[in-house]
Amino acid sequence: MPSTLPSARIRPANVLDAPAIAAVHLRCWHETYGAKVPDDVYAERAARGPAEWEQALSDPNGPTTWLAQRDGEAVGFAQAVAPGAGHVRPLELRLLYVLAEEQGRRTGTHLLQLAIGDAPCQLWVEQDNARAQGFYRHHGFELDGERRAVAAGGALTEVRMLR
Repeated sequence: MPSTLPSARIRPANVLDAPAIAAVHLRCWHETYGAKVPDDVYAERAARGPAEWEQALSDPNGPTTWLAQRDGEAVGFAQAVAPGAGHVRPLELRLLYVLAEEQGRRTGTHLLQLAIGDAPCQLWVEQDNARAQGFYRHHGFELDGERRAVAAGGALTEVRMLR
């Protein structure tokens, strides 16, 4: 049942948001993948995430990262990139994560809209993440049969969706 709360406030992220985005990213991984990802991978992401996000967000030529906040706290983020020649779509939704407690409040929908609009796009999603696949199907994406292993301890396989 959808929440009656409005969507979170969304804005372009800046370098000062790096620690908050890293924390949401890690928490979403725990919520989404759980024991499929080894503890040492989580520990490495916890240690390196803030610095990696700081570097990414300080790049003036980097993609825009959209940050969703509720009551001043980060609850999700999204990022799309132009992957370049040789890809099936000119745009790729690289990241879209929303905390479990925020799901169902249209925050993910609004992040998706800001990141890619209605453009033809590709994305990769974990093959067993039925909720995410359903969300993307609702927004016009379909599986195309492609899959790949993810370097997260070898426990994850992603499937590609296209719109």
